[in-house]
Amino acid sequence: MTPPPGKRLERLVAAIHHAESTGAEVVWNDEVNGRQFDVTIRFKFGLHSYLTVIECKDYSSKVSVEKIDAFVTKARDANANKTIFISSRGYQSGCFPVAERHGIQLLVLSETAEVSIPELIERFTPGLNIYHVSFRDARSGESIEFEDWGGRLSYLMNHSKLVSIEGQKTPNQLIYEWQLTQPPINIDSETKIKVPLASGTKLRQPHGEDVPVDEMLLTCSFIELALSKQPGLDNHIRQGISTRVELRDASGKVQHSLRLVDLPLGYDAPVQPGHFYELPSIFNRYYCEKIEGDLVTWTVVESYQHGHLFQATLTQKFKYSSHYVEVTEPKVLARLKEMLARLKAQK
Repeated sequence: MTPPPGKRLERLVAAIHHAESTGAEVVWNDEVNGRQFDVTIRFKFGLHSYLTVIECKDYSSKVSVEKIDAFVTKARDANANKTIFISSRGYQSGCFPVAERHGIQLLVLSETAEVSIPELIERFTPGLNIYHVSFRDARSGESIEFEDWGGRLSYLMNHSKLVSIEGQKTPNQLIYEWQLTQPPINIDSETKIKVPLASGTKLRQPHGEDVPVDEMLLTCSFIELALSKQPGLDNHIRQGISTRVELRDASGKVQHSLRLVDLPLGYDAPVQPGHFYELPSIFNRYYCEKIEGDLVTWTVVESYQHGHLFQATLTQKFKYSSHYVEVTEPKVLARLKEMLARLKAQK
């Protein structure tokens, strides 16, 4: 499952400050005097100790002045020496005088994929983009969402089965056949579509149990699809490798700039054998088999490339393990354990 946007932003901010703050203690999701802070930084200079507190907001719109006012009170309760507010969308105009009056530094974090399109793309062609795919559980009415993380949606659309008395077909096959019975769809913007399913249909996901479903829901829009000049890495992996994370001040000046692949997102939780981890920069999930000396042995449990599942075993220098983040979401953990058990049974 894609990490919650707010938590991802906090992790990025903590990792940036850990990488750039030599000798300082950087803590994600800390508590000071009974108040929660997304990131704190503590360091000593001479005989004195200093505390920096950071608030992170990953909203769909600019941060309001009320949020800055609330942070002023919270930071005062912590007796912080420096206060920083970081947004992914910027700030309303009223935020700046309040921040200046109370000594709060306002920053904006952005992620940009540095990909040279002309070097990779041969041409563009119109195509139908499908996303937000889900099914309605026929028993409870609850939504069963197809995870759209690191190429998994494409894999599920090609490898899940919809089983009924009429036989079985993949979700992609169902959509294609359903389109043939419908009037031409004019999609100038994103359109939400419901596809009814035959009575008694069951959804069979890879590494999952059969679930009775009665409706498929999806969102689609026409986009310009890029056709690569030659076979290579899947787009989501290529984008992750080329993504740069930047912190800018109110004037737009870059304060910090690092590649996502270089960020130690798991700096505060050393890897341990028997645990599952994610490598967010390339959207892969791993199982730590063992650590011997300065080498870590990983099993690649989930790596989706061009709609297919890739699994393997590899060894890596321990010094790179700080880039891995432990998987904690219960549903994802359950699936990874099942996938790992099946993989080991095949050996």
